[in-house]
Amino acid sequence: MDGVALYTMIDAASTELASQKLNSQFDDNLKLAHEEEKINHVNGKEASEPTPPPADIPAELQASYRSLFVACQEHAAFFAKDHTEFGQRLHAAHIAWQDFIVLANRLVLQIESFAHEYDFDEHTPGNGYRSFVYVTNACISHGISICKQLLATRTTMFFRKKVYMKEVEACSQLLSSICTCLQYLLILRQWSANTGDLFACGTHTAEQLFELGDTINQYCFYGRCLGFQYGNSIRGVLRFLGISMASYSESYYSRADDGTIVKTTRSLWTSGKYLMNPELRARRIVNISQNAKIDFCKSFWFLAESELMLKLPSIVGSSIKVNRIIELPAEPFQLPRRKNFKPSEKLGSDVNQNQGDDEDAIQFVDIAVPSAHLGPGLPISVRLLSAKRRSGMLGEGRYRGWHKPTPPSRSILLHCHGGGFVAQSSKSHELYLRDWAVALDCPILSVDYSLAPEAPFPRALQEVFYAYCWLLKNAEHLGTTAERIVCAGDSAGANLSIGVALKCIEQGVRVPDGLFLAYCPTLVSFVPSPARLLCLMDPLLPFGFMMRCLRAYASPAKETLQQNAKHVEEVAQIRNAPKSSLGSATSSRRTSLARSTLTSLEANADPDDESSDTFASASASYHSQTVERTDMPNSEGDNSSCVSFEDDSQPIVHYPVEISADTPKDLETAAYIDQFLDKYLIDTATIEVSEETTLPATQVQSNGLGKDMTDGNILVETGRDLIAMDTLHGRWQEAVNNITNTLSRCTKSYEIHGSNALSPQDVRNMDALIARSPSEEFAFDVPKDPFLSPYWACDDWLSQLPETKILTLNMDPCLDDCVMFAKKLKRLGRQVNLEILEGLPHGFLNFTMLSNEAMDGSNHCIKSLQALLQIT
Repeated sequence: MDGVALYTMIDAASTELASQKLNSQFDDNLKLAHEEEKINHVNGKEASEPTPPPADIPAELQASYRSLFVACQEHAAFFAKDHTEFGQRLHAAHIAWQDFIVLANRLVLQIESFAHEYDFDEHTPGNGYRSFVYVTNACISHGISICKQLLATRTTMFFRKKVYMKEVEACSQLLSSICTCLQYLLILRQWSANTGDLFACGTHTAEQLFELGDTINQYCFYGRCLGFQYGNSIRGVLRFLGISMASYSESYYSRADDGTIVKTTRSLWTSGKYLMNPELRARRIVNISQNAKIDFCKSFWFLAESELMLKLPSIVGSSIKVNRIIELPAEPFQLPRRKNFKPSEKLGSDVNQNQGDDEDAIQFVDIAVPSAHLGPGLPISVRLLSAKRRSGMLGEGRYRGWHKPTPPSRSILLHCHGGGFVAQSSKSHELYLRDWAVALDCPILSVDYSLAPEAPFPRALQEVFYAYCWLLKNAEHLGTTAERIVCAGDSAGANLSIGVALKCIEQGVRVPDGLFLAYCPTLVSFVPSPARLLCLMDPLLPFGFMMRCLRAYASPAKETLQQNAKHVEEVAQIRNAPKSSLGSATSSRRTSLARSTLTSLEANADPDDESSDTFASASASYHSQTVERTDMPNSEGDNSSCVSFEDDSQPIVHYPVEISADTPKDLETAAYIDQFLDKYLIDTATIEVSEETTLPATQVQSNGLGKDMTDGNILVETGRDLIAMDTLHGRWQEAVNNITNTLSRCTKSYEIHGSNALSPQDVRNMDALIARSPSEEFAFDVPKDPFLSPYWACDDWLSQLPETKILTLNMDPCLDDCVMFAKKLKRLGRQVNLEILEGLPHGFLNFTMLSNEAMDGSNHCIKSLQALLQIT
């Protein structure tokens, strides 16, 4: 026997002995308590108040429920003699806890009797009903551990009675809220009985569901018991994120004129506050999820895009040779259509044929540029990752010194990142993509699609589909022969991956060879299901956040649509302006920036250019998003015909072609362009001070960021400073006031403001305890579109989908979406595999370096991708 095995056996034995010791100690204390009661009765020693006899143990209790029930009985009897405030609250909490244990056991037995009817198959048990049984059992196990800790410390000298009182009350409230959720599940069972359908049948809505039951207390899920249903390693990560969200909200909703030091100090102060006070943290998180706008969600999730986090993958992630940003030019092109495709009347104009009516003639499909909401002409960013440099890759050249590139891979992975359609990018998912690139040994092309609410549906789908078609046309320049193409994504990215496959089926383009979907929402609608109730307790995807993300993407506000339409109209006016006006030498620097982009678009659209549909034309538009577009060097100094790259994260930079200053001038058009760019394209931080002085004070604040003081304010403040400094008393008073104001701003909790014109209904104190029903979140409609909700796609399209592997989680609010979509594909005879992992949260792929369970989940993803890519 080797040392590792021996150490494992010793560790397991010690753990078992410790558990047996704790259990025996519990039994001994229980016996001592009963013996003490008998002795006191014999000696005539009675308490001032008689102790109530313990209730009978219900016979139907399961083993773990019985253990917790007995423990609560013993603790209730022990603290009944404690007449202090905390002692009496402990006694009352244990009495109430027993009632919830009996109720939870009865509801769980009812749900277990029919939960198996909703499984994908007998080998893959898993659905929303089973998930809540799992949650309830986890709550019981958590309660048993609290009772054991209480038993071991309640007679010690330094017993923290107040702390354990809060722990017991939190566990009792937690089980009470879970029982409310279980009662909702029984209502859903009545709505879909004998159908095997996890989605409510008929006309039942989520609003009706929440109106039929009691209001769920969400605060207990985000306080002391946060993450109780997950594994040990991921639980600490989730608690850290909860504290970060609460403390970040303090800075986000703070005064706009606070400086960086004040905001940083406040974050540090509030982090400690929310660490030491779980109840305050729970109220803050729940109220944020119920009241915060989509801007806060985007801002918090984009913390993963900070400078430090962007450098993290290259430090701790797997080493790869190729990691660069490519921007695809927005130009239409054609692809050969797949065989046996019968275009409908709707698509007849998009399919072209070269030679008359010859059946063997090659037909082509026109691939249009993305145009929804933001208009045509915007480039699409993609990230190319590869563990090896392969011949033909962009920028690698024929040789790099003595090293000969590796031959092209026969497969490639098209990846779409998650983020609720509103946040994140390929960079924030780079950590696990590096592991995938090494394990799969093939290039990965990750698409940075446009995000809502600025770019709602279907803009993101159009961009991902365009990137996929561009991959088909230019595969040799990505280091692959594209014999096998697999589309993969997590969460929102998985939804887009299915949409790409359906688009290919609709347009007659080559369909991907496989789909890998991780915790995928397939029904973007508010049809109630058991698993969707899990978002009421999800630390990463709270109910309010999920509703706002779906609304921003699937049902944008009218103001957003009107603003986008106006933006597209004015961009079209600029694009159609005479070329002479674009070359005006008197135009401003902002005009020249737009001029280079417009010139590139016009060059791409030139019908006389023979290379407009070739890679050479596309390669002129590659550059990094992180490269500043201002003050670029002249392209005349760039004489490299083959761009050389560093080993990691080096983008390809395209310097726009300068237009000669000798071109005719059109001052009127140039002035119009300047006005447009000042209004839409120029960041307000770059506007001159003279322009700022004309703005009202209420318009200078945006998203918690303040502008610099105007000249007038500077003069006023300077005059006050001079007056205050005339005397020593004035100086001392100034210093005290500054310190007091700074400390006050650092430790103050700020309210959330819904708009500039505040009404009493728009003001929410984020630390207040507000009872609110989740039904208030459903005040909008979602279109029934198969490209938005693949579950609604017709059987004809779904029957043409490639081999599909779905990985989901028993704690995922999208679990039922995955199960029902897999059932539908299975019924249509498609090759589909469903895998359900336990103990991981939605979005676990972003925590592979922080949790062993998350790393194991990523390895499951790699195995599924290897099977789809046919990698042995």
